[in-house]
Amino acid sequence: MKARDNVFAEVHANVLSLSPERILQNRDVILAEHKISDKDAHKTEEMDFSIEMETGTGKTYVYLRTIFDLHRAYGLSKFIIVVPSIPVREGVLKTLEMTRTHFKEMYSIPFEYFGYDSKKLAQVKAFCEANTLQIMVMNIQSFNAEDRIISQERDSTHGVRMIDLIKQTFPIIVMDEPQVGMGTKKSEQGLSSLNPLFKLRYSATHTEPKNVVYRLTPFDAYEKSLVKRVEVLSTTVDNTTDDIVVDDIIFPGGNGQPYTWLIVNKKNADGTFMTHRLKCGSPLKPGKVEVCDDLSVETGNPAYRGLIIERIWRDMEDGQDKIKFTNGSVLVKGAGSRDNEDLFREQIRHTIKKHFEKKDIRVPLGIKVLSLFFIDRVSNYVNEDGKIRRLFIEMYREEYQKRYKDEPKNIEAIHNGYFAQTGKGEWTDNEASMSKNSEAYQLILKDKERLLDLENPLEFIFSHSALGVGWDNPNIFNICTLNETKSSVKKRQELGRGLRICVDRNGDRFRDAADVHEGQEVNLLTVIANQSYHAFAEQYQQELSEEYGTEAQAPKVRDAKAQSKKLRLNKAKFESKDFSELWKRIALKTSWSAVFNEESIIKRCAEEVGTIRVPAPSINVELNRITTLGREYAPKLWNEYVGAADPRSANGVKASIDPVNEISDQTGLAFDTVRQILSKAGNPQHVTKNPIVFMTEATERMKRIIDRELVTVVRYEQTGESFAPGLFKELDDTLGDIVATPNKGLYDAEKIDSDVERRFGAELDNDHRIRLFFKLPKWYSVPTPIGEYQPDWAIVVEKRSLDGDGAEVTYQFVVETKGTKRKEDLAPDERMKIDCAVKHFEAVGLKEYLAPIDSFETFKEKANESTETKIF
Repeated sequence: MKARDNVFAEVHANVLSLSPERILQNRDVILAEHKISDKDAHKTEEMDFSIEMETGTGKTYVYLRTIFDLHRAYGLSKFIIVVPSIPVREGVLKTLEMTRTHFKEMYSIPFEYFGYDSKKLAQVKAFCEANTLQIMVMNIQSFNAEDRIISQERDSTHGVRMIDLIKQTFPIIVMDEPQVGMGTKKSEQGLSSLNPLFKLRYSATHTEPKNVVYRLTPFDAYEKSLVKRVEVLSTTVDNTTDDIVVDDIIFPGGNGQPYTWLIVNKKNADGTFMTHRLKCGSPLKPGKVEVCDDLSVETGNPAYRGLIIERIWRDMEDGQDKIKFTNGSVLVKGAGSRDNEDLFREQIRHTIKKHFEKKDIRVPLGIKVLSLFFIDRVSNYVNEDGKIRRLFIEMYREEYQKRYKDEPKNIEAIHNGYFAQTGKGEWTDNEASMSKNSEAYQLILKDKERLLDLENPLEFIFSHSALGVGWDNPNIFNICTLNETKSSVKKRQELGRGLRICVDRNGDRFRDAADVHEGQEVNLLTVIANQSYHAFAEQYQQELSEEYGTEAQAPKVRDAKAQSKKLRLNKAKFESKDFSELWKRIALKTSWSAVFNEESIIKRCAEEVGTIRVPAPSINVELNRITTLGREYAPKLWNEYVGAADPRSANGVKASIDPVNEISDQTGLAFDTVRQILSKAGNPQHVTKNPIVFMTEATERMKRIIDRELVTVVRYEQTGESFAPGLFKELDDTLGDIVATPNKGLYDAEKIDSDVERRFGAELDNDHRIRLFFKLPKWYSVPTPIGEYQPDWAIVVEKRSLDGDGAEVTYQFVVETKGTKRKEDLAPDERMKIDCAVKHFEAVGLKEYLAPIDSFETFKEKANESTETKIF
């Protein structure tokens, strides 16, 4: 590749003799060596190459070595390292400063480096004119807009635009974290406008990879001990159902009404609760968005009864987005209805304890220990009475006294935040503001060696989003996420801030010996997360899966014919005597009635409710260590359970509900009956300890007793009505799974819901004794006291005699298929519905109702038993 004619004689440009064709041939050789498929490589004809390296594995050092090797091998001398932010720029410059002697000794060549500064254009001019190795570090924002100084004509450069000088050098562009701010159309155009000889992209998380020539995955890095081991100390609040978190507030443009996303506790069908993200607008100002008339209706959670959103707005006084409910309560974006102070206290406590434990092992080795806190409200730390600042000081003093039996002398000096103050006196984490600030910026971002000095007292760093991609420190040993909501930061980014192998007082990497005992290794990162280990691991695994793929994500190939299959009714079988006689019987409708002893119900319910022991809201802390990452196309996290701390109580506002009213509504029992049950139960302390949990458990137990009593006394009678056979018709196109039934089926195929049904249907269709069968349609149901019941199959079986005249006899069956043949294995509701169905079919004259059936063999066994003759 030859340089073009230079407009400026003094400019020294990159010249490469290799042709594009030869470079692409070399690329293919490298792909083969590294066993990277064409698909994974994202091959393109562009002179643009991607290197994928897991965070913390020395990406900056690797591309700096690449720059020196390219200079030594091909004489290339003009390199521009493009970075997405100030932290990344400062990190690269600091690495260059710290490795200057190292590279001079290794390569014995002169070189210069500098960070682009629009006030120092002479450096850019020197970059273009020098015939030695030149490295310029630039923010992407420095040249991706036409009005930047680099694009202006200036007297100091004799009217020549600096960008035109740079173009003539045909620089090699090294893109550090290109997925951050470099993927926009304007940024891509800005990069291309520099006439680069070629581009090199370095990242752990490429979003638009091109010509991937090397991959060092999280699996490789973890397996080869190129990064710290990771353990997760999960901190969760259990046994709460009444809290609400404002996850986000949206203000659409135009006439659209604002709406909010709430994290709420939604009731499941089985009575348990799970967190749920709910989209809500105000019913008082309806717009083109879902509205929530009453959160209790939307969630089934009585703790939210009467909570209706009145207003969603941005408060001009404090700039915060807020929602107001009709009961007067106001919640702020990112905050919850429950005070998280107890949770924060435990997270901070355990971070400090871990910090002290690690110091005792590492300081004697000359290793400084740092802990990093991520918060989502700057005011919680910077204000003197800020919740996080106050709790940190309180917990530091308490844990220090416990461990060292003395009073701490330097609490104010051991912690600091990476924040700045605007001209209006407001605190911010804006990078531009912080770069103009102060000692924290210099110490945390620029003077890493001073921060790692054991004599420097700063050990705990508090930050918001600024210490994100690109900032890391090898001696971060603990990361604590103090967020009002669950952390939305990607786990790979979160972990990335502390994955690097640590360094000692001399700046040398400290690597654990092979025989270090588990639990004592130096390179161990602890994440103190405000979520369960399971949730943390699931999110981390999902991120790995999204990037590296899983077999589960592979799209299932469906039979195109099956997708457009119309289930056709077999007219001959529909008009047959077999169907007519079967349908005449099972089409009969019934109604149920029941009379039970109220005193017996009260007594049994009181006894059952009296055994309920409700746990108070508590904070649970559990430690799990990630021992290895799964590989290939099914990434999994393998963990070792280390232990758990004793639960601590979590104070908070308890739901204000009327248990008598709620239980009455959900069970159908009269108010007075419920009062008697609760009074005789004799455990009022558990009602007040956690009203929602108690009420939910009491309701479920009482309903089971009522249902069992109803099933025992229920009676069925025919109503005189029937399901009309005319309801049978050809079914619409079906995208679900089907089993072909062309031989004995009422339809040429049946839609099935499980492998048990698939095998059962196939064997029915191929057995010579089956005359007719079909899946009972969805509109066919049996009423029961605990809900409608829909049995599975209707079957007609024949038996022919070999004696006399060979007379044939037919038998009619209704069958319920399950994954078991034991009724005891089924859920209580399923068992009770089956018991009711027995009585229903007896009322219509069908004794051959078989449930549950798990296979065709079981059907034959139970059919023989029910008919008292061997038909199979």
